[in-house]
Amino acid sequence: MNATASAARARESHLPLALVLAALVLALLWFAIQKIHYLTDYSLRSYSDYYWPRRGGLIAHLAGGAIAITTGLVQIWLGLTHRVSTLHRVLGRIYAGGVLLGSAGGFYLALTVPGPLPYAAGLFMLCVAWVLTTGMALYAISTRRIVQHREWMLRSYTVTFAFVTYRLASYWLRRWWHVPDSDLADGIDTLLAWACWAVPLLVAEPLIQLRAMRGQRRAAVR
Repeated sequence: MNATASAARARESHLPLALVLAALVLALLWFAIQKIHYLTDYSLRSYSDYYWPRRGGLIAHLAGGAIAITTGLVQIWLGLTHRVSTLHRVLGRIYAGGVLLGSAGGFYLALTVPGPLPYAAGLFMLCVAWVLTTGMALYAISTRRIVQHREWMLRSYTVTFAFVTYRLASYWLRRWWHVPDSDLADGIDTLLAWACWAVPLLVAEPLIQLRAMRGQRRAAVR
């Protein structure tokens, strides 16, 4: 009876996480459909004059981001449901490799793309946040700080998903509000270059801390 009740509570506690991950998967699929032409059509027409001269950096950025996003989804589920195994460790190394590749391409793009300096600075700082949060997660696990590792991985994945967040926000802004090619459009792109990672981190941090507080309260009760 107790075992059945415990199993039911475990399934119930994992339901919100499953719903969040399902929403992330849908957003990821939308993003992949939007960007698949970079893989299926390697031409100036596909990449445009803007990206064609720096297509190597873009490919590295997209490839690394795709690796990190897909492996990260699995890692979040395995980590938060305490399914730590060899698969979790292997995927963790693949995730870190994806971040390294994607951030290298991102730094290159941030330093070479034409346009307003604040826009490039936003992209550059996104990559800084990406490397920093992932590096802290790796350091935490190397020193066997499991709880801190999970928290830093959640922050890292929040930044990783900024690629999708940026495109979703840009798409819906342009769908709801006609933005001509002007200084206003540049201003919106600049805003999104910062907001796509800073705002999600600002939202994620209280949730991470609330989860930690609940865990401490349950431990104290026991």
